[in-house]
Amino acid sequence: MTVDPAAEARLAELRHHVARGAEFYHKRQYAQAEQEIRAALMLDSQNPDAYMSLAYILVQQNKLDDAEAAAREAIRLDANNEWAHVTLGGVLGAKGDRDGEIREEREALRVNPRNEWAHSLVGDALGNQGDWDGAIAEYREALRLNPKSDMTHSTLGAALGRKGDWDGQVAEEREALRLNPNNDMAHFGLGLALANKHDWDGAVAEYREALRLNPKNENVHVHLGVALGNRGDWDGEIAEEREALRLDPNYDAAHANLGAALSWKGDWEGEITEEREALRLNPNNASAHNNLGSGLEKKGDLRGALEEYRAAYMLDPRNTNYKQNYERLLQRVNQ
Repeated sequence: MTVDPAAEARLAELRHHVARGAEFYHKRQYAQAEQEIRAALMLDSQNPDAYMSLAYILVQQNKLDDAEAAAREAIRLDANNEWAHVTLGGVLGAKGDRDGEIREEREALRVNPRNEWAHSLVGDALGNQGDWDGAIAEYREALRLNPKSDMTHSTLGAALGRKGDWDGQVAEEREALRLNPNNDMAHFGLGLALANKHDWDGAVAEYREALRLNPKNENVHVHLGVALGNRGDWDGEIAEEREALRLDPNYDAAHANLGAALSWKGDWEGEITEEREALRLNPNNASAHNNLGSGLEKKGDLRGALEEYRAAYMLDPRNTNYKQNYERLLQRVNQ
């Protein structure tokens, strides 16, 4: 068999670029990784695996349109490339195309029904569409294939929580933490379930552990603040909501919670200021409307308070507290 030295050299150079790209990728040096993979594609423009690698790298740089194009090219070259379908589905989901995401993940499962990651991503997409039963079924199938996935146990727990099955969520989050005690999102999820069971001490402990592992998660700070407030620790809640706002000044729920905590400290002006800021960021925050109504009522602005209570009630008519506040003040104003 005759060996073509030029072809051998070309193949060696291609492998070198791919290897370098992988090296840069694992170092999170994504721009350099992209450069190496594009160099590989200059040598072999029909290589689906190189396009797959490029798609992964582009996702990490949030270049979603380019990542979609690379994944589609990988699929054009190899329609049975399951990971190209998985990646394309993830990109479409990130771009808000949930139906497209589900379609591609199911295509990956056509190629390989045992792809646990595709089942999990279908579950994520269904959950984002509000189909929690469908999401739970997909997560359970993923766990049947790989019962040791701590992340899938945690996401199954979150889905069960969305269905109001707090005990089920507790069980799944605890299993995730048995498998990986450093899973900060499982600690957070367990905290959420315990909070819904009104176990505020347990919730606080889990939120604090989540923050020990990832102190920059503003969402956990917000929920820790709420749990502390439910224990009567208003100073603790204020500190946590302020930390959340330091991390994300545009977090409307943190402003709303901070306002409520300030109210418990007797700072009604502070409450009004924070609730107005929450509503500037999100006019549909029913809790902020209700809290603002409370602050205005305490300040003697009954008409202003009534309008805010009404807004809260209209946004969430099933909330008995909002309904009672509106009807109570309406009767008082009309007397």
